[in-house]
Amino acid sequence: MLPSTSSLQSALLDRAWIQWIALGVDAVGERDDAVVDPEALIALTAELGDADARLRDVSTDWCVAYGRYVNGSRLKQVVRELRTPAEAIGEYVATVAASGGPAWPMATEPRPEYATRGKARLDSARSRPRLRIRLRAAFGVNARADVLAALLAVPKIGLSVADLARRTRFTKPNVAFAVDALVLAGLLEARAVGNERRVTLTQNGKILPGLAPPVVQPDWVTRFGVALEVLRFEDRNGMSTSVRAIEARRVVESLRERITSEGLPQPNLDALGDDFAPAFDRWVVQLVDYLGHPSRTYSGG
Repeated sequence: MLPSTSSLQSALLDRAWIQWIALGVDAVGERDDAVVDPEALIALTAELGDADARLRDVSTDWCVAYGRYVNGSRLKQVVRELRTPAEAIGEYVATVAASGGPAWPMATEPRPEYATRGKARLDSARSRPRLRIRLRAAFGVNARADVLAALLAVPKIGLSVADLARRTRFTKPNVAFAVDALVLAGLLEARAVGNERRVTLTQNGKILPGLAPPVVQPDWVTRFGVALEVLRFEDRNGMSTSVRAIEARRVVESLRERITSEGLPQPNLDALGDDFAPAFDRWVVQLVDYLGHPSRTYSGG
């Protein structure tokens, strides 16, 4: 079976739906059981909005009602990393602001046809998908909450400040300040290891009622980033088999580190010449299948 742009796009839209439902969008359907990254989800939804206007509208409802739990600075960084089109994210965040939600960076002009339907409910943030929302509600919409989320995934190993900055997508100064505050509060321990500080949770017990490590969390910025780059490539038409094989390999090579880091299906790089085009197509089918199975996005927790 060969892939199509629509199959990969559909897999991403399905993932977006089940994540928004997990966050409290009022819609009938499956809900993701993995920890959701709100900023990554917003960036993904903004880019795919024209393909599913209903998803765009109900997600906007959620952002108008609960966007105070979204970090605007982090959203800007995630958008930069995902290469979300400026016009797509600009319209999305402008619509949220114009409808009474928070004013995030990057706003352009709101879409005129949007009207809030109140399709969002967030009575509790204690479920696993809402981990980041819960931590932000408790510790503020800043780097502190996301630092705690990252350390909940590796409570015994810990992470350096540089590692935390990469994982959270906050700047190193912001992460360092957050670490200092959490150490002062007694939630973290920091020790010198070589030229860096290694940070761990103070204890493996509960940091909030019912919330104890480990909590495994997919890196949705990386996963969505890989899928979106492939989708953009698949949208390019008119290439010969030879050119497509060359360009497809170039795309894969640029994504190899991200593919490996998140344990995504691996393309067959042993295929040479024109043979790489069908090998790439088979890999996209695997990627579509992977994105379509929520059970493959987490373990433990």
